[in-house]
Amino acid sequence: MKNIRTKADFDSEIGGGERFILFYSAWCPFCSSFLPVFEKAAAANPAVFAQVSIDDLPALEDSFGIEVVPTVLFFKDKSLKNRLDGVLGLGLNAEKLGAFVKTSGAAGKKP
Repeated sequence: MKNIRTKADFDSEIGGGERFILFYSAWCPFCSSFLPVFEKAAAANPAVFAQVSIDDLPALEDSFGIEVVPTVLFFKDKSLKNRLDGVLGLGLNAEKLGAFVKTSGAAGKKP
C-alpha cells in the first residue's frame, strides 16, 4: 500500500486502473482505529489501496469535499466512482469497508 505524500503521487495513483484511497488524519482517534482495518485489506491487494493524510495534503481534502475522516474514495481510470464517508463520532469499520469494496465493482478485489 502506498502512502501518498504529494499531489503528483496522488495523480499517479489514480492514473490507471482501480484504487481505494483512504483519507485520514494523525489526530483523529477514529482514523487510528480504522487504519489497521484498511491495512489488512491492503495486504491482500497492495497495488489497489493507498492512503493520504489530510494533514499533509489539505488541498485534496477540499477538492473532494471530505468533511469527516476517515473517508475512502474509489477511483477508476482517474475518475471518482464511489465514496465511503466516515460517520461523525463513529468513523468506519471492517464491515462497512467490505461492503464498500463489493459495491464499488472493483474487479476481483477482496477487502
